[in-house]
Amino acid sequence: MEYFGSTDPFADFIVHETAHIFHNWKRSAAGLPETRTRVWLLDIEHRMREVFAYACEAYALVMERGKSQAEHQKLAQEYGRGASIADERVDSSEVARIVQAAAATRNGWKTILARCAPKNPEKLAPG
Repeated sequence: MEYFGSTDPFADFIVHETAHIFHNWKRSAAGLPETRTRVWLLDIEHRMREVFAYACEAYALVMERGKSQAEHQKLAQEYGRGASIADERVDSSEVARIVQAAAATRNGWKTILARCAPKNPEKLAPG
C-alpha cells in the first residue's frame, strides 16, 4: 500500500504491473498464433523485466504530462536527473536512458520494447 502513497511524479503502480502482465502472457492466451520463436505477447529479456516495467511506468507519465514532443523530451530529462529506483535488480540510469530514448522518438513504446528485447530471441522458444 505504501506504493500508492508515493509522491514520485513518475510512479504509476498500475502501468508497472500491467507491463509485467504483457511480458508474462502467452500469445495463445490472447488469441494470437504462436510459433516456435513467438510464444510470448512481448518478448522481454529476463534480466530486463523490471527495467521494462519501470521504463513503461515513467514513459507513460511522460506522455500523459507532456503535450508536445518537446515537453516529452523535457520531462524525460527531468526523470533522468532524479531517477532513483529502490530495486537492486534495476539500474536507474539504464531506465532513464531508455525513457529518454523513447521520448525522442515518434513511437516510444517500440523503443522501450526494442531496448528490452532478448538479444537472441530463438533462445526463448520452448524446449
